[in-house]
Amino acid sequence: MYRTAVAICVALVACSSGPERRPTETAGATAPPAAGKAPAETAASSATPGQQPPAGTTPPTATPPQPGTTTPTPVTVSIDESAMEPSVNPCDDFYQYACGGWMKANPIPPDKARWTRSFDTINERNLALLRDILERDAAGQPDPADPYAKKAGDFYGTCMDEQKVETASLQTLKQRLAAIDAVNDPKQLAKMVGEEHATGTRSFFVFRSTQDAKDATQVIGLADQGGLGLPDRDYYLKDDAKMQEARKRYRDYAVNMLKLAGIKDADAQKQADTVLRIETAFARASMARVDRRDPYKVYHRLDRKGLVEKAPKFDWSTYFSTIGYDVQPINVAVPEFFTGLEAVLAETTLADLKTYMRFREIQSDADALGKKFVDENFRLTQYLTGQKELAPRWKRCVEMTDNALGEAVGRTFVQTTIGDQGKTLAKDMIQSIEHAFDENLARVSWMDEQTRRASADKLHKVDNKVGYPDKWREYDSMKIDRTSLLANVKEAGRYAARRDWNKIGKPVDRNDWGMTPATVNAYYNPPKNEMVFPAGILQTPFFSPEAPDPANLGGAGLVMGHELTHGFDDQGRQYDGDGNLREWWTPQVANAYKDRAACVANQYDQYIATDDVHVNGKLTLGENIADIGGLKLAFRALKAKGQLPQSNSKFTPEQQYFLAFGQVWCQNATPETLRLRAVTDPHSPGRWRVNGPISDNEDFGNVFQCKPGAKMNPVQKCVVW
Repeated sequence: MYRTAVAICVALVACSSGPERRPTETAGATAPPAAGKAPAETAASSATPGQQPPAGTTPPTATPPQPGTTTPTPVTVSIDESAMEPSVNPCDDFYQYACGGWMKANPIPPDKARWTRSFDTINERNLALLRDILERDAAGQPDPADPYAKKAGDFYGTCMDEQKVETASLQTLKQRLAAIDAVNDPKQLAKMVGEEHATGTRSFFVFRSTQDAKDATQVIGLADQGGLGLPDRDYYLKDDAKMQEARKRYRDYAVNMLKLAGIKDADAQKQADTVLRIETAFARASMARVDRRDPYKVYHRLDRKGLVEKAPKFDWSTYFSTIGYDVQPINVAVPEFFTGLEAVLAETTLADLKTYMRFREIQSDADALGKKFVDENFRLTQYLTGQKELAPRWKRCVEMTDNALGEAVGRTFVQTTIGDQGKTLAKDMIQSIEHAFDENLARVSWMDEQTRRASADKLHKVDNKVGYPDKWREYDSMKIDRTSLLANVKEAGRYAARRDWNKIGKPVDRNDWGMTPATVNAYYNPPKNEMVFPAGILQTPFFSPEAPDPANLGGAGLVMGHELTHGFDDQGRQYDGDGNLREWWTPQVANAYKDRAACVANQYDQYIATDDVHVNGKLTLGENIADIGGLKLAFRALKAKGQLPQSNSKFTPEQQYFLAFGQVWCQNATPETLRLRAVTDPHSPGRWRVNGPISDNEDFGNVFQCKPGAKMNPVQKCVVW
């Protein structure tokens, strides 16, 4: 997941370059996640330059996985022996050894497609805290420290008013569909696309701001592929039985959604075929996820003139006039996509293009509408993820409000979570991880002195953000009331889009955060060369001021090491210390790096995600490198503390470290979700986020006395850093 930052993935929730949403199973990222949260399980992930954050809010059921139906009590801040399966040999399967007991005792809640011991349990607690804040805001008892408490309370209160959702939101939808119906020429079509983009509906393509990869001090426009309703281009293009069934389900879903919006059955059938035909054309023109991980493949500074040349049939002047920004500097991430857009415009009638736009509007708005729309939307989610039940309304409304006004409600949230002591301790931990990386640089045998010095320079320029922004976001221009939930969602989308587009042509704002304070995630952003750790993730079992060092370093320390390694993974390494995309490695060192990265990719290709589906070693490469590096760095930081007290009679501090690491990734997931993520997620499944890095770790075998050649201590290890 590449935006321009990498979020920690859940499995650590972060990635390698680009913003991420709620915790999802990552662990290390290279780009900031889109404002908002997602269930954890990613810890450190990476975003690619061409990937974009949502322009506005994401409806409740669109943020997987959904919160459970109960609020779990905090898990232990140290080793949980009840989570273990001691009959398993840790040298054979460390994940099962650390997590087997937990997996048996913690089935997936019915309103989730995946359940993790860390991300999801923390997310449940955070949702409960946010609910308490929002209930008081809605009742007119706001926190005086939040100047936008009334807006947050009105947004949440309107969301909870189901009667109003059934009536007022439906009227808002009808007004938007009527505006699309009134389009009668290409100029009005471009105007309508601009209006959809300005309120968070992603039709045809994506347009947002981005740092210029070749001049990281400046923000330019980004025109990118988009316009799909299924999770990935492969769902339209592959012909295996699973993908064919997914297309059939999607068509049925489109028919039902159109009928709910007032289209007669026969017409809805035809219109659904039209939607699928247009989206398939967009899928054919889209770049594959693995290719998008190469930042050079998604950087084409063609500017406005070049964009117009790729798709001259689209009225770009009207589009930019509609969104209110006369943008000239533009990275056209995937030029071939806009050539494909041109073909669609040439071959498709205006009536069919309007059909596509109507459906995109309905699908985008569904979760802010009445029960029938929400249920139909969930049925598709259910098929794709295996989730059995829709999350309770209050949880969906909390998530929607946090997506819309996260730095408003977040002001109160941080007061009850991380605190000054926690923030100071977390910063100290980050510095210990950076020190471990610095020391490790001196021992990397395949690196020459020139590249080593440049790497050290980049390391020392990393900007660390912990807990919450130094300068809070203002929401003065956002107009929220209690009339219509959908109108509020669209207003939040409008605010987010304007705020994003307003960055274009200006110097980079280095105070800006890509996640809300309550998000259970983290990220590394290559163009800003920054690591961001929201208050939402700095909680047990990742982190606690009261926890022993092995537990904190095995949890939060691993996440910090993961994110830092993202700065030097196969994507992040291509950006220098100032955030510019350029080749700053000598050719010999770059080739040595690629050889080691290829070893990691091949290793993970062998792992099975579910049934007959393997992990994609190239798609997950950045996250896997970050997991392997993060585990090593946090262990070195632990060893640098010298002799540690024996806080557990059964396990040494070093063993506690590895167990703490393994146990934050304990998870259960539906086969459907594992299959979906194998196609779309740059993070490996939880089992391989543990056993993969463990088997590549030089210290684990000694700590658990594993013989050379054991499954968790192979003779040949894949080590990049």
